[in-house]
Amino acid sequence: MRARGAVLFGGVRPAHAESPPATASVPHPHAYGILIGNNAGGAGQQPLRYAEDDARRMAEVLRQLGRYGTSDLQVLTKPTSAAILSAVDDVTRKMQEHARKGEQAVLVFYYSGHAKANSFSLGGDELAIAQLRDKLRQIPTTLTLVILDACQSGQFARVKGAEPAADFSFNSVSRLTTKGIAVMASSSGQELSQESDELKGSYFTHHLITALRGAADADSDGRVSLDEAYRYAYRRTLSSTSQTQVGTQHVTLDIDLAGQGDVPVTYPAEARSQLELPAAMDGKVLVLQKPSGNVAAEVQKAPGAPLRLAFAAGAYEATIRANGKVLRCNLALADDRVVAVDLGLCDDVKRSGVAKGDGEGETEGVESPASQPPDVPATTRPAAKTPWSAEITVGYAGLTTDAYNARLEEFGYRGKSWLPGTFRISAAASRAFTENVSLGVRLNTLGADTYERNVSGNVDKFDWAGYGAMAFARASVVVVGRAHSWTLSLYGQGGAGIAMARTTLSTSARSAPSERHDETEFGLLLGATGGFEVRKSAFAMFAQAGYDYAPAMRSLTGETHSVGGWFLEPFGARFYF
Repeated sequence: MRARGAVLFGGVRPAHAESPPATASVPHPHAYGILIGNNAGGAGQQPLRYAEDDARRMAEVLRQLGRYGTSDLQVLTKPTSAAILSAVDDVTRKMQEHARKGEQAVLVFYYSGHAKANSFSLGGDELAIAQLRDKLRQIPTTLTLVILDACQSGQFARVKGAEPAADFSFNSVSRLTTKGIAVMASSSGQELSQESDELKGSYFTHHLITALRGAADADSDGRVSLDEAYRYAYRRTLSSTSQTQVGTQHVTLDIDLAGQGDVPVTYPAEARSQLELPAAMDGKVLVLQKPSGNVAAEVQKAPGAPLRLAFAAGAYEATIRANGKVLRCNLALADDRVVAVDLGLCDDVKRSGVAKGDGEGETEGVESPASQPPDVPATTRPAAKTPWSAEITVGYAGLTTDAYNARLEEFGYRGKSWLPGTFRISAAASRAFTENVSLGVRLNTLGADTYERNVSGNVDKFDWAGYGAMAFARASVVVVGRAHSWTLSLYGQGGAGIAMARTTLSTSARSAPSERHDETEFGLLLGATGGFEVRKSAFAMFAQAGYDYAPAMRSLTGETHSVGGWFLEPFGARFYF
């Protein structure tokens, strides 16, 4: 997870999730959306990891379930302030045309990224909150819904002229109506919001999207209202962050609406493909998309009534934790079908870890929710229960041709190797310090070659072999199989160390004894490697390729020779412990 903070537009009143929602409905309006994600922060702000993905996922659920056309949703990633204002102006023109015709129209404005007290941080650019707020309030919509999942640097200030927060009885969510503006924020002005490496997104946006897919449909009318979405996101975000080091976050809903009626946001019942959790199910359900392994939804299912979630057709996997057991269910969702989870067809999975704490304060994980401590920031989160690894590889090392080789040939030496390379073996040990970063050391052979010359029956032979010792840093990412007992990862690594070259010059003559001269030289070693790993439990097979630069050999005439070069190691074994 990563520290994030909420930004609130002023001039609207905080609401709370205690009163029951209204039941009236409204006619289907025209729907538009501006969804913004920006991972980069300003000066002094750490970059986020998932803000841009969160914006894409929010657009996807609105497109699938919210009656939004593809052309009516603008997704902006890494935008400038000018691009955001241009998008708002474009929607304003469309809304003015609907208003002229007397048509209803709604706008969803979503922002995920960094912010300061008075502005959104867009990398090297900023957008004043007051400027954007004024523009949004001037759009002639039937309803404007602003959803903010933003990071802060310092305390957020209320906007001048904002009314002080009244007590709960005055600010009841039951006052939600169908005309005006509503602002849902990821936390209160005094709290930080958080990202989750396990969910690959922010807690708030993840639970809000799950709510919109149907988990929040408390009255089972096939729609998710603003009230229902807020209540669900509030409860689940509070639960998920209750044991984190950053602390709990309370989702807020500010409203400035007039009229009567509820505010439907999505319509899961209209989805062509749905997943149904049976009425008797009681436990935590994690639904992942295959083959990517991305988390599609996470639900704390209570017994009593079936629960339907709307997804696009495709392959999914549900991990269900209930009654001390972990079940894994492979699911194939198809259009025009409701697929019910049949626990009798699910596989029983041995749970790898002991849950930390009690109640609803679960951590966000797949195989072992407790194995990833929820109270450690993402920048320092351990990668796994087995951070140490040892490995060995074999392969082929190419030889470098340079001025040193040319000088040998000038003196009549010719290479004796029939291949332009040599056998290579390496061994390494590493320790994972975060989920994606490891540090380690490597010992390996480098290049080797033999040169000979014949001068009047006298044979001179020159042999050399290179060896290296390197400290390296490795960055990896799981691309397939995060929810399974095996994973496919891609990685890259780079390092520096010492190269050693061992040279031997031997001469033989018909009328004189043979002579031998040995020498050891040292030089800098720089290396870069990329590869992939297939891991199951504590054992992994991998293949990698890279380049070592190791200018360790020097001739008497001033030339240097790199004993490294390109290499391919197709056979590698890695052991985790």
